[in-house]
Amino acid sequence: MASQLSRFEHPWRRLSPLQLLLLVQLEGSPKYGYEMLKAIKDEFEGIWEPKTGTVYPALKSMEKRGLVSTHQKDGVDFYHITSRGRSLLRIIGSHEEYALKFNSRFLKTLIKWMPDDLKQLLFKSITSLSPGDVDFSSTISLLDGNVDDETRLKVLESMRIMLLKRLDVVDKLTAEIGGGGA
Repeated sequence: MASQLSRFEHPWRRLSPLQLLLLVQLEGSPKYGYEMLKAIKDEFEGIWEPKTGTVYPALKSMEKRGLVSTHQKDGVDFYHITSRGRSLLRIIGSHEEYALKFNSRFLKTLIKWMPDDLKQLLFKSITSLSPGDVDFSSTISLLDGNVDDETRLKVLESMRIMLLKRLDVVDKLTAEIGGGGA
């Protein structure tokens, strides 16, 4: 596997979202398939429930590609991340800035090109979301004790600046429409 990818080559395309979630779980320690499936179901809280029939083929595919290996213990297959799988995770991690930019622009373009009736439906569903449905603080919760204070401060300050800019735009648009705003 190449040690570097170009900015336009998407390393996450080499893995399905399910495979990426499985591989990341294995970074911590070996696990068996159902254990990983249950962790995903628990984390997604009913929003997404991959089936056993998708998890095991995903693991076998990654095994064929040399990203994971399998060892049996008491008749149960335990999956381990390989050095090749670990290298791919490192490459993907270094490309997350591009992924975030892509996702933001993709959503912006999708909404821009939507017919008006679909936009209305989308925005109506957004206004009905509860605070727990969209976790804007998920990045903050990732800044746990495993991240050094200097990095945590940089990330938090960056988030603060981005949020203030967005809030300013929201306030201006609200004022233009005639709403209360801040």
